Amino acid sequence: MKVSYKVEGLSEFDAALGQLSKATARNVLRRVLMKAGQPIADTAARLAPDDPETGTPDLHTSITVSPQLKNPVGKAEYREVLQAGGSRAEAAAAMRDARRAGSETFAEVYVGPDYRQFHAHFQEFGTAHHGPQPFVRPAFDQEAGKALDIIKAELGDEIEKAAQRAARRAARRAARGS
Repeated sequence: MKVSYKVEGLSEFDAALGQLSKATARNVLRRVLMKAGQPIADTAARLAPDDPETGTPDLHTSITVSPQLKNPVGKAEYREVLQAGGSRAEAAAAMRDARRAGSETFAEVYVGPDYRQFHAHFQEFGTAHHGPQPFVRPAFDQEAGKALDIIKAELGDEIEKAAQRAARRAARRAARGS
């Protein structure tokens, strides 16, 4: 389940991010979101059920915060270019173009069990043979306010640090005559 929040009234942050390059702004947002997702991950890990009989790693130890998301957007374009005889570089470019065109979000992170815990959603939502044992949604509900507080507290500092780094790089380039 994907949950998105839209926070309005942060026009000063938006303007400050607009002064940075697109990649730098995205990295700033990802760093802040990673910090903000950690309380949710910690609570989810605490709430996650353990089943010692499964023989798989404990679910509670697999809860992560990651900028790496499974993104199916662009895979069809990638495959089509390869099947048409294109190179891998051309296929990767087609995939990037499809992702850029179809993306409504600028930065996002994943909070939940890592990919090896394929059974985690069975625990969260239940099956015909056992009832649900939710742990991610309750963690989100408990910690969403704290995550937003972290975003508000950290975003300005991260933008300032990134702007200072960009200014130092520009000064070094100017000193070299590039």
